Amino acid sequence: MIDWNWLWVIGQLGVSYGFYRWWKSNDTFLAVLEVAPDIDIDELKKFSSLTTTIDYATVYGLVQTNDSKPNSVIKSQFVPDCTGVIHRLTVRIRRLERLRSIWAETKHLITDLTRHVSFRLVSPKGNFIRIDKPLEFNSIEDQLEVIHVKFDPNIPSFVQKFIGTVIGDISSGIETKEEMLLLDVPLTGLGRLEKRSGIWYLIPHEQWGGMLTRLSRHEILSDYRKHSNVARLFSIVFGITAGCTAIYIIYQYYSKRRRPRQQLNQLQIITPIIHENLEDNQNNRLLCVICLENEIIYNLQPCSHLGLCLTCAQQLQLRDFEQQLCPICRTPIQQYQRIFLP
Repeated sequence: MIDWNWLWVIGQLGVSYGFYRWWKSNDTFLAVLEVAPDIDIDELKKFSSLTTTIDYATVYGLVQTNDSKPNSVIKSQFVPDCTGVIHRLTVRIRRLERLRSIWAETKHLITDLTRHVSFRLVSPKGNFIRIDKPLEFNSIEDQLEVIHVKFDPNIPSFVQKFIGTVIGDISSGIETKEEMLLLDVPLTGLGRLEKRSGIWYLIPHEQWGGMLTRLSRHEILSDYRKHSNVARLFSIVFGITAGCTAIYIIYQYYSKRRRPRQQLNQLQIITPIIHENLEDNQNNRLLCVICLENEIIYNLQPCSHLGLCLTCAQQLQLRDFEQQLCPICRTPIQQYQRIFLP
């Protein structure tokens, strides 16, 4: 029979393993990041012409467009004279929904559109590297600034409001949010540097990926160390918890198996006493509720019913512990208590 308590152990081991994978992946990336060189964009032109790739490096620069063409920059749809290189427009509908006995405001996504153009990271001296596919870099969308938020309330008619109240769904309005990566924003880039036709490009690494963020290299390292420590702590805690739970389940299992044996031994020890009393007056005995022949000598706990003779008690104990039930009230038997009747 399956003990469903083992599912807790399996779940705890799964959570522990998940945190372990996160911990080790962070540690591996930290080891790569710590040895990745800091590259000054101005120093790239001093590299030998034979150097066409730098496997993994860190660069710093300001966001600039590739050229002055109109299609090389994205303009805000709501804020005049606001330009950038990544644009995200999110439209949500707000609703009042009835959840059981309370009303709660929820947001449902209508559209989430992100556009981008290739851009440069430019040094103070005007040297640059190009980034053609910025959305392939991790955390780039977290660097967008919210430049416009507008809520257009919906004013329903009396009939619409009444119907919405009955069905538990009232539309309260439309929320529009616009985010952009603006020009002249300082960014830190992590990734692979490749030289093509005399121009350096920053692309995501095949194994380690890439990152575009406003954090410095030191702040990135600090964040990953914190995440690694948290993952390690939870991995160890859930692993220890799984081990303790498994030990407790095993202890319970062997305790249940040992208890019927101890009870059977107690029955066998007092058997001679029983045989001495078999010659008592048959009319004065309380008979076993199962065989209706032998004298009752056992009180069943915890229900306290007088019910079994030695032979029937031994037969009952040959069953599994879960199947040992009081023949009178069907309560699980935990102990066979010896009694001495006058």
